[in-house]
Amino acid sequence: MGTLNKLDLRIDSASGSPSCIGAGFIALDIVQGRRGDFAAVGGSCGNVVSILKWLGWCTAPAGRLGADAAGLFVRSEFSDEGVNTEFIELADRVATPIVIQKFVDSKSGDRSHRFSLSCPDCGGWLPRYRPMTIKSAEAVSEAATDPKAFYFDRVSPSCLRLANWAQDRGALVVFEPSSVGDDRAFQKAVDLCHVLKFSHERLGHIPDLANAVAPRIVIETLGEDGIRARWRGRWSSLNAFRAPMFVDAAGSGDWFSAGLIHKLGRSGSAGLADLRKSDLERALRFGSALAAVNCGFEGARGGMLAISKKQFNRAMIALEGDPNPDDFDWKTSDPKKQVVPTELCNTCSTQADDQKKSASGAP
Repeated sequence: MGTLNKLDLRIDSASGSPSCIGAGFIALDIVQGRRGDFAAVGGSCGNVVSILKWLGWCTAPAGRLGADAAGLFVRSEFSDEGVNTEFIELADRVATPIVIQKFVDSKSGDRSHRFSLSCPDCGGWLPRYRPMTIKSAEAVSEAATDPKAFYFDRVSPSCLRLANWAQDRGALVVFEPSSVGDDRAFQKAVDLCHVLKFSHERLGHIPDLANAVAPRIVIETLGEDGIRARWRGRWSSLNAFRAPMFVDAAGSGDWFSAGLIHKLGRSGSAGLADLRKSDLERALRFGSALAAVNCGFEGARGGMLAISKKQFNRAMIALEGDPNPDDFDWKTSDPKKQVVPTELCNTCSTQADDQKKSASGAP
C-alpha cells in the first residue's frame, strides 16, 4: 500500500454524531493485571460500541444480559461512557457472560494473554453468551433510528434479523465472526455484510471466507504480520505498526474494527460507491494505529481508560516514525473501575444449577 502522513493517523471526532448499533458478544471482563484485578465491559461487540462512542459516535448495543451484579455493572459502565443502553435487556433467567483475562510471562520476557471461561476459585464454568430473542430484535428495529453502521460478531436468528434490517436501512454492515457454527446461518451472515473481517489465527483455515462473493470488503488480520484486504477483487497487504509500548494485545482487533467503521461508515453503505483505494488504505492504517497504541495498556480498552484522548492522539501520530517508548510522557491512571462486582463462585454455581435444571426439564 501507499505512503502515510500524519493526518491519516490523527483522531478526528465524528461530525454529526453518526449512529452505530452493535449486536453480539457483550460481557464482563475481569483482568488479572499486574496491579490487581479490575473489571470492565468486554466482548467484541461491547468493546467496539464503546470505542466508537469515544470517537464521537452515538452507539447502542443490543443484547441480553443477566439481571445480576455483572449485568448491572456492564450497563452502568456503558451509561458512564455515554453509550445508549435502551436495547440492553437484563433478564432474570439469564446470567451475564464473564471472561477472565490472564497473563503469561515467558522466560525471555515476552508477555501474552489468554482468556478463561472457568471460575478461578472452584473451576466451574462461568456464564456464556446467550443471544437476544427475535422479539427483542424486532423491538430494536421498531424503536431505533436508522443507523449508519451495524456491527455483529455472533450468528443467531436475532443478529441476522437486525443485520437484514440494518442493510435495508442503508447501514454499513460489518460482520466479524470468531467461529463457524451452523453453516447455513453463517452463510446468511456473510451474505448480509458489506465488510467481512476475520482472524487468520481463528478462521484462516476456511478458504471460503477469503473468497466470499457478497462482501464488498474482506479483511484478514494476521497478527504481528499485519493485515491483508480485498477490495474490488484485488488483495493488498499492510504491515502492522510497532507498538510504542507493549503490555497487552487483547482488544487489538476490536480497536481495528472500530477505527475502520469510524472512517468508512459515516455515510452508511452508500459511502462504498465512491470509496477509493486510498480511502480504504487510510481506514486500515487508522484502525491498525489505534490497536498498536492500545497495546501499551492492560485490558481490551485500557488506552481509553488510562490516558486522555489528546495523549492517545499524540501516540497515534508518532507511529509515523519509529516510536520509542521514551518519547512518550504518558501519565497513566488506574482503570476507572477496580472492583470486581460479583462473587464469581456464586455466579458459576448458579450457572451450574441452571444447567442442571435445564437438563432435567425443571423450571
